[in-house]
Amino acid sequence: MAQLGPKMLTDANRRLWWVPSIANYHAPKISEVTAGKDISQLITAADYALGATSDDSINDPAWTASSNSTAPGRTNYEAAMNFFRFKNAIDDTAWTTFTGKNIGGFLVERIGQIEEGEKAHEVALAAADEVRVFQVLTNTPQVLSPSGAGYEKFRQVFSVQDLVDERAIVAVS
Repeated sequence: MAQLGPKMLTDANRRLWWVPSIANYHAPKISEVTAGKDISQLITAADYALGATSDDSINDPAWTASSNSTAPGRTNYEAAMNFFRFKNAIDDTAWTTFTGKNIGGFLVERIGQIEEGEKAHEVALAAADEVRVFQVLTNTPQVLSPSGAGYEKFRQVFSVQDLVDERAIVAVS
């Protein structure tokens, strides 16, 4: 077997944007994504979830079938994360953006595609970057109870809608 290259580390390897609208979720434009809000540094590492969780099973055999074989059906997604609160309103972007339920938009996440020693939130989005795009609606923000010394936070759960592409390619603006 051939020698494999280094594995991708998770540290400082992701960048996430909140984007109000995207014309083509399979090929979001750089200008569309960067016109949104970079929320990468507002999220806590704990309890971050974004992506597919499972598929429904279709169990509908033919009348003449001798077994109950199944097939994968609709995909179930999860989108939820905890955000830090900030003293200054200008820095409290997540709290002032996610103000209630049914706010529509897209979560666009880039994983990797950075050089060794770089931090994803410092590297500009580029054409041909692979991103994950999720159309979502906000649920009601949940203020989290403090547990000892720490920061004020809230949890934002999103309801994933039908427009999802976990292998979208960024297009030139």
